[in-house]
Amino acid sequence: MKNWIMASTALLAAAQARADEAPLTFITTADLHAKTAAAPPTRWAFTVVDARTRVEFEENHIAGAISCPATQTAALLPKLVKDKSRQLIFYCNGPKCTKSQKAARVAISLGYRKVLEYNEGLPAWGKANLPVAGSPLPPAEMASVSPEDLRARLDSGKGPAVIDVRDAVEFASVRVAGTLNIPLDELEKRVREVPAGEVVVMEERPKGCGSRSERGSGSTSRSSSPSCSPWARWGTRPCRACRAR
Repeated sequence: MKNWIMASTALLAAAQARADEAPLTFITTADLHAKTAAAPPTRWAFTVVDARTRVEFEENHIAGAISCPATQTAALLPKLVKDKSRQLIFYCNGPKCTKSQKAARVAISLGYRKVLEYNEGLPAWGKANLPVAGSPLPPAEMASVSPEDLRARLDSGKGPAVIDVRDAVEFASVRVAGTLNIPLDELEKRVREVPAGEVVVMEERPKGCGSRSERGSGSTSRSSSPSCSPWARWGTRPCRACRAR
């Protein structure tokens, strides 16, 4: 039994490695629109999968899509889509967002045979004025702070609390020293961990991926693009959730 378990683990690891290396097949905005417009979602022979966080999905998503956050794909997707021959189309916040790529590759490693990535993502879908669903949150008033000013305030020991709302894997790969990681989907239930007073919210927001920043977040990324570089864009505001405590 032990040898069988070890062999199975090795096979799964090999499958994941092949999936990570496999090129993904893209679908364009025009082609996805044609597919979704041909019939109501209940009659689709495919599933559109939103790989962003649950909070982002609830705020705004492609009409008819299901939510399966990239970090939960391995555990959640087999429960949501049991037929591995069904076509899956993953999307997130556009070309600079990696969540749809990660989720699509996990799906391939799980044995799903028809996997596409809508690489243009929600920004392109919205720009084309195509059907979306969700309940947008009210805009948040926030003041801005430059990377240099924030760095100086943090170095002085009198800076605000900095909350990084990216997922734990992203946080572990690169982060600003001294930040507190509370993934966006966990923020509501972990709000008591947020210090009182002024709070800076930091997230990965590649160019064209504006949904969370519109709710009062900033951005950070390892990308070489100036608009996606670490400390590129910040917002500071009193934590609205904290005031409810």
